[in-house]
Amino acid sequence: MDWSLTASLLAERDTRPIVVMDRRGRIELANGAFTSLLCRPREELLGRRWTEVCSPREHGREVGRALRAIFTSAETRLETEVLTRDGERLSVELDVAAVGQPPLRLVAIITRASPRLSVPERAASVEPAHASGPHQDLNYEISTELASFGTLKAVWTSGHAQQEEMVGRPCFGAFAHRDAPCLDCPLTATSPTSWPHTIVRQAPAHGDGYEVVTATPTGAGTARVSVHTIGDATLSGLFEAKVRRMASAARLSEREGDVLRYLALGRSPADISTVLGITERTVKFHQANLLRKLGAETRYDLLRLFF
Repeated sequence: MDWSLTASLLAERDTRPIVVMDRRGRIELANGAFTSLLCRPREELLGRRWTEVCSPREHGREVGRALRAIFTSAETRLETEVLTRDGERLSVELDVAAVGQPPLRLVAIITRASPRLSVPERAASVEPAHASGPHQDLNYEISTELASFGTLKAVWTSGHAQQEEMVGRPCFGAFAHRDAPCLDCPLTATSPTSWPHTIVRQAPAHGDGYEVVTATPTGAGTARVSVHTIGDATLSGLFEAKVRRMASAARLSEREGDVLRYLALGRSPADISTVLGITERTVKFHQANLLRKLGAETRYDLLRLFF
């Protein structure tokens, strides 16, 4: 599944600062936690490069190289500084993943920031990955040896508080309550041609959204696994960003962009006419124009553009 395809704006209830960037480092989405952290309105961020609005000038080139390298490197963590609107410097640590289908996007989640965000020195205990809430991040290192596959060697939760009491248990038992490795384990389900290998799966029944699971071999017989949960509101924001980008690239009018949004959600011309308060004939007129500008033959052909 390409989870960059679902609808609306990033929710203000997202507690961790999250940013979505294109291959050039241009910010396409920033949630409320991120704008609050930098004390900047979204209008100052969207469409501009991270290195222009977030990084101190002396770090810009280095951070730009690091972001570009994530598309081809196993490295998914970045430590750097960001500037708030009033010039305050914050030391931050980001978990960054290249996700989706080409053209890929970078999703950056700030897991540590000082002095604004406090990091617990140690969590009292760790429940299964999903029991800590829908936005709990999880990172762990496991054995990939045949006889001990999945045995936990180290575990970190959000804020990188180590969970030593989990070491020695199988990851599939500790986090998924299974007696055998998960069927969609990114280390065994397929044979990727390159690393890191990322899969996206639906969050558990009591959670919302999807889990982005990235696995990277770290040495002989070991691998690092990172699990990020992306809520439904964030997914809808990514869909909205996709629609806006397509509309901008094809130079659609505002009304054509509105029609595109509802067509992409599977709404019929009759439904769209009701929602937008225009005639069905006008909807079909806008539909024909936007299909021509996007190079699609039918409204069903729009799926090709999204996937």
